[in-house]
Amino acid sequence: MFKNFLGLDIIDISEFLGGKLLKILIGILCIIFLIMESAFLTRMFSKNLLLVYFENYPVAFIIIIFLFVAVVANLLGKKSIIKSNTIITPIVLISVLLTFIFVIDLLRFERPLPILGNGADKIFLTGASNIFAFNGLFFLFFISPLLNKKEETSKVTFISILICGILLILSIATLVYAFSDIYSINRISPIYFIIINSKLSAFLERPEVIFIFIWTLALMSFLSIAIMFCLNIFKKLTKVKEAKSLAPSICAIIFVISMLIDNVFTLEQIANTFYKYGSLILIFGIFTIVLIRCKHKKAIFKKFQ
Repeated sequence: MFKNFLGLDIIDISEFLGGKLLKILIGILCIIFLIMESAFLTRMFSKNLLLVYFENYPVAFIIIIFLFVAVVANLLGKKSIIKSNTIITPIVLISVLLTFIFVIDLLRFERPLPILGNGADKIFLTGASNIFAFNGLFFLFFISPLLNKKEETSKVTFISILICGILLILSIATLVYAFSDIYSINRISPIYFIIINSKLSAFLERPEVIFIFIWTLALMSFLSIAIMFCLNIFKKLTKVKEAKSLAPSICAIIFVISMLIDNVFTLEQIANTFYKYGSLILIFGIFTIVLIRCKHKKAIFKKFQ
C-alpha cells in the first residue's frame, strides 16, 4: 500500500486522507506511543541492571545516563544516529546468534511438545492478540522519507523484517527449548540466565558482561531513534525548521514517566497492557485503516481524472 506514497510517511498520508486535523491527531498518538514505550523499556532494563551490577545506585541515575546519551545523539543529528545503528545492529544480531549456538547443549527439542498442548483456541484465538510483539513495525511507517532512494522502500522494509524475524526466532527458540514450561525466573532476564549457564563461560570469564554491554548499546540506540522520530513528527505538525533542541524536553518527559511507578510488578503489568492495546489499536488498527482508505481515495481520483 505504500507503493502509491513513496517518500511519504504515515503522518503525510494521514494529511492526504483527513487534512490537518487527522494529521495532528495521529501525530500526537505516535509521539505518545514512542514516549511511553521508551519510558517503560528504559525503566525495566535499568531494573535488570540494578539487580545484576548496580544494587547500591538509584534507578534514576541509570535512567539519566541512558537519556543523556539519547539527547547528545539527537543534538548531533540524524546522520550520527543512522551511522551508529549500522554498527550496533549487526553486533546485536551476532550476539543473539552466539547465544543460541553456545546453549545448544541445553536445548531439549521435546520441551515445546505437545504443539497444541494448551488447545488450538488458546493458541490461535486468545493468542492472536499477541501479534503486538511485532510493534517494531511502527518504525517502518516512517522510514520512506529518510531513504535516499525512495523506490527502495519495499526492499528496505523486507530486509528490516527479515533481520527482526531472525532475532525473534533465535531468541524465542533459545528460551522455549532451554527451559521447561514449569520453570520461571522472577528476578532477572531469562536470556541473561541462559548466558551465564552456557558454554561461553569456558572461553570467557564473565560472558554476561559483554552481552549486557551490547544490550545497553541497543537500548541507547533505540532511545536515540525513538526520540529522533518524535522530533520528526513534531516538525511535521508544527512546521518548525529545527526541532532537535527539544530532545532534552522529550527525555525529561520520558524520565518522569519512567519514575512514576515504584512497584516492579505493577510497572510490568501496565507496560504489557500498554504494549498490547497500544500496538493493536495504533499500528495494526489505525495505521492499516489509514493506508487502506488512502489507497481507495487515490484510486477514485485516478478514475475521475
